[in-house]
Amino acid sequence: MTDLADVGLPDPTPYLLPEEKVRLIVRRHHPIVLVPVAALAALIIVGVVVALLSAPTAEMLAVGALIIVGTLLWVGYRWLRWNRTVLVVTNRRLFQLVALGIRRVNVLPVVRQSVVFRQSPIGRAAGYGRVQVQTPTGATLHDFNWLAEAARFRDAVTDVAA
Repeated sequence: MTDLADVGLPDPTPYLLPEEKVRLIVRRHHPIVLVPVAALAALIIVGVVVALLSAPTAEMLAVGALIIVGTLLWVGYRWLRWNRTVLVVTNRRLFQLVALGIRRVNVLPVVRQSVVFRQSPIGRAAGYGRVQVQTPTGATLHDFNWLAEAARFRDAVTDVAA
């Protein structure tokens, strides 16, 4: 396994059991951050159009600036959350590690679980997909959208579950 500090990923080793070995570490695909960026771009375009069509007052400019700063903070948070989240498949478990100051770990045992894999033609071309981990009764335990290397992730999880 490569040194995770070199690639900027959170280190999952403190959460491993003594007999566990990491099989795969992946993060969600980067287009997951495009939705907030598109919202920011649309907001800026609407603001410029409104400013051109009307005479902007100081209050309008202040409100517009506050909205843009708030949206920039939202985009920054979404990017940071994407950057600091990894999905780890070990030989016994699957877990999602989010390291944003406070670390949060969602652990899923994969024994007797069903894995549903979906990938659109665009997702296949861009290299992302969706993996759902379900109970034998069909209840969804976790839904991983916009997953980079989704086919490798599915193969690693189903190999552990088998």
